[in-house]
Amino acid sequence: MLLGKKKSLTFLTLLFTLALPFFANEDSSVVELPEEFEGVQDVLSLESGEAMNEEITVEDAEKLKNKYESFVDSLKKIRMLETGSDIFSASLKSNGKRLLTSFANGKIQRRFYDEDLRLDKIEYWKMSSSTSSKFLERALVYNPADPKTGLRSIFEKNYSDMTETRTFYHSDGRIKSRRKNFFDDKNALLSFEIFVCSYDSKGRILQERLQKYDVDGQSVNLSSDELNVTKYSGEKISETSYYKNSILRVRDFYTDQENDERVRATYFDGGVIVRDFYRGNIKVSSTIDDGDDDEN
Repeated sequence: MLLGKKKSLTFLTLLFTLALPFFANEDSSVVELPEEFEGVQDVLSLESGEAMNEEITVEDAEKLKNKYESFVDSLKKIRMLETGSDIFSASLKSNGKRLLTSFANGKIQRRFYDEDLRLDKIEYWKMSSSTSSKFLERALVYNPADPKTGLRSIFEKNYSDMTETRTFYHSDGRIKSRRKNFFDDKNALLSFEIFVCSYDSKGRILQERLQKYDVDGQSVNLSSDELNVTKYSGEKISETSYYKNSILRVRDFYTDQENDERVRATYFDGGVIVRDFYRGNIKVSSTIDDGDDDEN
């Protein structure tokens, strides 16, 4: 063995504890080896640009792990590390992007960083024991803030679930909106859903709306519409309501905020209302009626 497992584990701990310095400059992505490691083989490259075209199987990864605990290049720089069931590889790509590749339990994860050390993309690959079976399961692309709207976005393509999702975020991380598309095995759009959030001037959530649509050729039909509404009294939430297809289904409101007393009313078809009365988080009583009474 070139390096003991204890040294490999120590370096790996430093690698992920100091993630930002690890990618800070060209020299920080490698570690100098002492003179006794003169003449060790060149680095074994495991990346091929934006697409992974070479065949990498579980057997390949196991062979690599069994050969060395650490892989070094001709300049005596550590480029790969192995510990337990994991292999880690770090490299600087010609286009300025830095790439961290990890292998674990039949999975490959590739994390791309731009020249400003921001996470640019993550790829999740799956390997099998068959040399012909390797595929990209999921990919996430991180987009910087739009200069006009100030919104950042993340695009996710899930090849296993046949879905595409784009989520928009405010600069402080709050979700603005999300659209998720569902496809069939011929890549035809089957349905999609749109999720939208709105906030007050203090950044508190006011409404969350999820609308689902079915697609049949050129025809698009709304299949479900769910709305959550939140109201405030001062700094505290005073009421929340849930609507399904524009019909009020659940309303949770305070009758006495000072004593932490509230009512949760659930509305059923036919006018039946179930009211649960709480003091703190303890339900103290319940009633059922035909909806003639006003719970306010």
